[in-house]
Amino acid sequence: MALAPTIAAAQTGGGEANPGGLQIDIGVSSGLTYDSNLSLDPGGEDAAVWDTGLTFALSSVTGAQRFDVTASGVLRYIDTGSDSDFGLEDTRLRFGYQRESLNSRLTLSASYSDVDRDFIDPFADSSDSSSSSGSIATTSAALRYETGLQDPLGFWIDLSHRKVDYSDTDPTDTDLTDNQTDRAEIATRMRLSAVSTVTVSATGTWYDETGATPLDRTTTEYLARLEHEIDPVLSLDLGIGHDRIEETESGVTTVTSGAVGFIGLERAMTNGTANARLATTLDDEGRRTELTFGREMELPRGTFAASIGASRAPDGEVDAIGSVTYTRSTRTGELSVGLERTAYTDDGDNTTDTRVSLGYRHQINEVSRLDLGLAWSLVDASNGGVEDETEYARLSAAYSRDLTADWDLTSGVTYRTRSESGIDDAHSTAIFVTLSRNFSYRP
Repeated sequence: MALAPTIAAAQTGGGEANPGGLQIDIGVSSGLTYDSNLSLDPGGEDAAVWDTGLTFALSSVTGAQRFDVTASGVLRYIDTGSDSDFGLEDTRLRFGYQRESLNSRLTLSASYSDVDRDFIDPFADSSDSSSSSGSIATTSAALRYETGLQDPLGFWIDLSHRKVDYSDTDPTDTDLTDNQTDRAEIATRMRLSAVSTVTVSATGTWYDETGATPLDRTTTEYLARLEHEIDPVLSLDLGIGHDRIEETESGVTTVTSGAVGFIGLERAMTNGTANARLATTLDDEGRRTELTFGREMELPRGTFAASIGASRAPDGEVDAIGSVTYTRSTRTGELSVGLERTAYTDDGDNTTDTRVSLGYRHQINEVSRLDLGLAWSLVDASNGGVEDETEYARLSAAYSRDLTADWDLTSGVTYRTRSESGIDDAHSTAIFVTLSRNFSYRP
């Protein structure tokens, strides 16, 4: 699995840029890509890909409500030399609605996508790191209703549903299993004073996984939270609760329960904020505790945010975690740097996920620019035993030019690598060119 550098579909605002009233946004694109190893597998085939994408968005914005619906798809032709395919791919639908009054707010959303896994960006979706091909269809829906927004006492209910279906994947890849997650939360918020707010919530999460080994998991959480301004520059965020996790796999039921909570302090500084946070959580793998310290700063020509800390796994192993984000505006563009390291437990293995990104945009003149990017990630689940690492790297350069007020031309080259324990390394070089147009219409 890897990202092919084709343009899946022209991007439109989808209603986000609608200043008010009824607006139609349309995006069209046509792109040609040659990739020496599209699937980024050892010994993978080269491929020529021709994508023609269309995005349609309808949005309506008034003072009290917002509505938008977006549909997109790609008419794709792929020729790998040994085979060819033509059809509609990467179909996506999205619906959103929000209505707000002085004292209440209703938010509805729903989405559907069916994506070829060869075109998933592993840097954007770390949860889907398998090398197997095939496709993934995701359906989601959410509802949130809040009342008492301006009152001392308020309530909300939050419901969500997400279903993931895989097709045409390697049957031996047990990481790709159809699953469904349903979640319901009900909460009440009480403003005790101008500087103190208490929230009490109850949340239930139901996770079902089908496959060779069906799994059902029910998680119940009760949480009380206090947000308090100690003084004009120092604030406290404190939460105390209890979790219960009941999991049934292969007819065997296990129950994990215990206290959860967090405590955080944030202090306002002359050019930003400083914070510290201690949190302990429970999941089906056991208890994980994390301590982090952070700093955010507004700089004369950019921003800087960093955190550093430690994460203690259920088995007692401690890993360093943290992140750094830096952006700086230059005379002719922008530089961005990102670093993030997280730790989690998956199937009993303590795993660290380290990601690095570097981007630079150079504005050549009023109508053209150059974008350079470097991304690297390492997922290490070795856990002190047999080596189990997956490493990605991507280096890209793209040149863009505004041909007219509406038409854009983008071309470039991308080099990708994938290294996984027990599997030969894979490399890919791709060149691409895309012509696109986005425009809006207000009836």
